[in-house]
Amino acid sequence: MHKKIISLLLLGSTFNSPAYAAGQADDPVAEYSSITRYSFDYFAEFAPVTLLDMLQRIPEAQQILAQSTGGNNRGQGGGRRGFGAGGDQILINGKRLSGKANNISDTMARVSAGTVKEIQLIRGAVEGLDVQSEGLVINIQLEAGISTSTTFWNVGGVYYEGFDVNPTFTFSHSGSSSKFEYLFGVERKHFEFHFDRDEIYTNADGERTESLFVEGDFIRPSTAFTTNLTYAFEEHGTLRLNGLYEPRSNDGQELRIEEGDGAFYRRTPRESTGSRWEIGGDYERQLGSLGQLKTLFVANRDQQDEFDERFSAPDATFNSQSLTEITNRSERILRASLTRPIFGNQTLELGGEGAFNTFDQKFDQLTFSDENTISSIDAQDEVEIGEKRYEVFGIHNYNFSNAISLQSSLITEFSTITADTIIPTGGVSRRQTSFTFLKPRFNARYDITETDQLRLLAEKEVSQLDFGNFITRWDNAAQVLIEGNTAIKPQERWRYSATLEHRFAKNLGTVQVEVFYADFKDFIGNVDFSEYQDELGNVVTADQYFALPPSDGLRDATSFTARSGNIRKATAYGARLISNIRLDNLGVTGGVINVNYLYARRRTTDQFTGEERRWDRRSDHDLRVGYRQDLNEWRVSYGVNARYRSDFERFFIRYYWPNSPAIELGAFAEMIIFDGIRARIEGSQLTGKRQESILINYSDHIRFNDVTRIDDRRTRTAQEIRFSLQGTF
Repeated sequence: MHKKIISLLLLGSTFNSPAYAAGQADDPVAEYSSITRYSFDYFAEFAPVTLLDMLQRIPEAQQILAQSTGGNNRGQGGGRRGFGAGGDQILINGKRLSGKANNISDTMARVSAGTVKEIQLIRGAVEGLDVQSEGLVINIQLEAGISTSTTFWNVGGVYYEGFDVNPTFTFSHSGSSSKFEYLFGVERKHFEFHFDRDEIYTNADGERTESLFVEGDFIRPSTAFTTNLTYAFEEHGTLRLNGLYEPRSNDGQELRIEEGDGAFYRRTPRESTGSRWEIGGDYERQLGSLGQLKTLFVANRDQQDEFDERFSAPDATFNSQSLTEITNRSERILRASLTRPIFGNQTLELGGEGAFNTFDQKFDQLTFSDENTISSIDAQDEVEIGEKRYEVFGIHNYNFSNAISLQSSLITEFSTITADTIIPTGGVSRRQTSFTFLKPRFNARYDITETDQLRLLAEKEVSQLDFGNFITRWDNAAQVLIEGNTAIKPQERWRYSATLEHRFAKNLGTVQVEVFYADFKDFIGNVDFSEYQDELGNVVTADQYFALPPSDGLRDATSFTARSGNIRKATAYGARLISNIRLDNLGVTGGVINVNYLYARRRTTDQFTGEERRWDRRSDHDLRVGYRQDLNEWRVSYGVNARYRSDFERFFIRYYWPNSPAIELGAFAEMIIFDGIRARIEGSQLTGKRQESILINYSDHIRFNDVTRIDDRRTRTAQEIRFSLQGTF
């Protein structure tokens, strides 16, 4: 296959990865031995159209591709705070994608296979890369210096069980001439969420009292316009600029029909519109004896307006309630560093980062007595949040030998969060909090043999706050209103892990086992904010209050309240097994099986009962299994994947909610119908089941153990089928 110019580069990425400049295809890790290399010729028999097609033929790459859609918390909870040196574990020419919310699978699906020179699997800590390794980093080396143009296209549709087919498409055109490269693209996305649920209500004595049917249909289309520009200066480095604009909507309706003692009808149509834009890029150049300068910047804004109306009868002429949520958020980040070798086999990177974030949200819940009259304001909250964060950092790489390396870093963070609560009657209530964090990291690699590697990691992390917890919100699943809390602090975590990996001979795959432990400070969860008093009006603790015990009058006078907040301590420990095995030696030519099993015992103290419990919504066991077979003589590939999670629970002041998630099942088949043109069909949510759960409701506080109702829920979801044709010219 003729290799074309770097094309279709990273179209549709939510933070737009760059088009990579000519002259930037130097191998940043050529001297290291713990690397598995796949040249372009290795993939020729698969006739790949995109880079994603190539990655899907590499067993070890599946874990990272799965993380791009399912998230990666490593079983220990918490996401990194700041851009830092963390990020996606897939690089282009040793460089990260210039953004913060890239979906790797979407991004790689828009890189033409013809531009790929080599794919490198880098195990353990290695210098010369733009991210600190989480164990495995994939580095894609692209061809450089070719002048041509390429157009990529992908047309198809998506069908959800019981609903209409909707079109999807991607078109992009890229080209280069001398030192200049460009890409322009447009992508039409379409996602839907359909579910229905049966609920049976019983009282504390097990007697059936009511039944509820719930049905929800929500449609989320969007259109993303992207551009990537790259210019390689003669002796002054390389500049990359990226742009994204994506308008979107999320309209739909939920229907609730209850029969029995508390019969009611409620139809809730939703209108939701929004958009986001981003400008990002990076610049790098050599500064002689000072080393290599690397800068990166991102500026973005995301806006969403959501309006729900509640109608209490099928023929209602006006809505009885309304919920309005208006959200505007923005982010600006600038990062710069200098990297230079020291003492021969060591390198040192020194730099700084500044981030300036805003999050403004307004929430109203109103009740109407007629079309034009508001009878009550059930909830009203408006918060404007600003965050300023500055970091200085140093990253040191020491290669003791080809088999042993140590990467150590220290980040010092200085940040201030200002939260202004807008008082409806006028005025502002301000809460301002400042933090200083030291975040060390030590990552060691030891190649025991050519096929066995040991990796050790110790790291301090600070989580990024979810500012949505600062403001009042409606929890639609539990049907409760949750007040906001502007006093939440970032969650701190020390994590430690040891990973042993074995690579099988003849490139037949790998197996690795990781054990980990994590210790948390200021863990974020649901916290009891009730103000407790005794019969004389004296302030008492929760334990003292429930030990009284309180009289019915005192209990009625107590406002039991829960919000998101900080829990003093939490822990997580466990193990992960990842295995990616080619089955050719077993007579299954082209067959690959992937297994990813996580056991994580995550525990904290329940803030309502005082007992040790699991983390909210987290399963102890999580198993993913995938199988793929390439029938190259038929130019056909097919595969199946499944996910099993053990039961999890939700904990709140007025309920205990155990859940049993259903097995997730998906499958695909694809075929090369002409040279360079691929047809694909894939299905997900094939079981049609979502979960089963038992929601135990309490009258005011779970600690009284006064059960008012038990909800037995069975939730189903629509099967999803996607089909497409794609190619290049």
